[in-house]
Amino acid sequence: MAQTFVDREFFNSLINNIDDIFVPDDLHSSRRQLQDVDINRTLDRCFSVIEESSKALSATAATALAHRKPLSACTMQLSVVSYLSRFLKRSVFEKIRLRQTRLDHNLFDVIWPAMRKTSMLRHLEEDINCGIIAPDFDVFVVFQEFLVPLIKDMHCMNINEDFKPHPRIAFFPMENGMRLNTAGFSFDDEQNLIQRCSVECSRNLEEFELPLSLTIGQVEQAERMMMGKIFTNHFVEAIGETESGSYYTLTELLEENSEIRATLSKLGLMIPLHDTKDPVQAAESLAFNGHLWPYGRGVYINSAYNLALWLNCQEHLRVISTSNDSNAANMGAAYTRVGRVISFLERELHFKESYFLGYLQARPSYLGTGLKCTTTIKLPNLMKEVDNLRHLCSVRGLNLITQNPMSKLVVQLVNMQSLGVMEYVLFQDYCTAVTNIVSLEKDMSLTNSKHIASMLVKIFRRKKNSLVERN
Repeated sequence: MAQTFVDREFFNSLINNIDDIFVPDDLHSSRRQLQDVDINRTLDRCFSVIEESSKALSATAATALAHRKPLSACTMQLSVVSYLSRFLKRSVFEKIRLRQTRLDHNLFDVIWPAMRKTSMLRHLEEDINCGIIAPDFDVFVVFQEFLVPLIKDMHCMNINEDFKPHPRIAFFPMENGMRLNTAGFSFDDEQNLIQRCSVECSRNLEEFELPLSLTIGQVEQAERMMMGKIFTNHFVEAIGETESGSYYTLTELLEENSEIRATLSKLGLMIPLHDTKDPVQAAESLAFNGHLWPYGRGVYINSAYNLALWLNCQEHLRVISTSNDSNAANMGAAYTRVGRVISFLERELHFKESYFLGYLQARPSYLGTGLKCTTTIKLPNLMKEVDNLRHLCSVRGLNLITQNPMSKLVVQLVNMQSLGVMEYVLFQDYCTAVTNIVSLEKDMSLTNSKHIASMLVKIFRRKKNSLVERN
């Protein structure tokens, strides 16, 4: 079992009764105030943008909806910034603006992703729904007046209730007193709506800071530590395979016309990467990944090419598994592979863990289990009313991602909550929610078919009557 990130009584008292973060037993802040004039000015400008975002969003969105136009990239950015305005009130901002973490990260290092211009075609590495990032583990304590209610809301929790201890890891159910190592589930997909199922789970090593802040020696050590557990017969047996996979450095993937990168993209195992040849994206990559990028990073791909383990890419470990083309709706197979990998490595390595926040992440929406399930699906009928579909997904705990340049009818359904629930329960709830959306799409399709059939019958009858009258 990994060590807890912070003493639970100390953290609990901070969450509910904090007056000043700079207390004698504070182990998370730099214990000195931010004195950089430029950063202070930047924070002032950021807060002004956040304060005005709600008004700007309501006007822009209303105009777009009135003309039945999709929301632009600018409007999407306003939506993200507006979300922050619900939690970063003036009183909170003034209280935390001068704080710094033990590694000298300030509030701007947390909220900067929401402040930049967003491209509709660019895949981003931050939490797109909230526009924040964790540059180190200490931000969750140092900036907790802002982050705690935001995290609760992000994970479908009541922001007025205290955190409860995050449950212990449990990817699979119990049967006859024994923990199983498989979870079977496949969506009923008679109409071939589902194009792919994928599952991602991330972890960070207890011994190190996030990859952003690692030295050359540390990033090499973290890579060797994880590879030493992955390239073993025990790992291959644990995930139910017969031979080891292959490892590629990130430098190889970033080469021009990289075959392995094209293969990973086709299989749905690729993570979003910035184009470092673009000056803007290169600057963003530096902020997300640090100055050592892409050194000390890589990806392990299993022999069946349906599982990828990304090392030191924003998180120390990101495990991604996808369904096969022959059975795209088989969510259970993708989930089972990820569950077996994490369950095995949990016994071999120590991961950074908090009593209340579960497994700590650079991406706050992954806190807790670190688990995200994604179904890529065609919803031609429900997509006719995107706002209604978004509401249907939201009340079922699903994020609707519509950024797909290939087809406006193809969307991704992703679970919102990953904190405060054990993995297997999350998996069951997610499958139930997506099944419900699929059923609604089928019902609408059936209704439309009946309507079309009724119209054809009426047309046929009119033509028949017309012929009778002529005769």
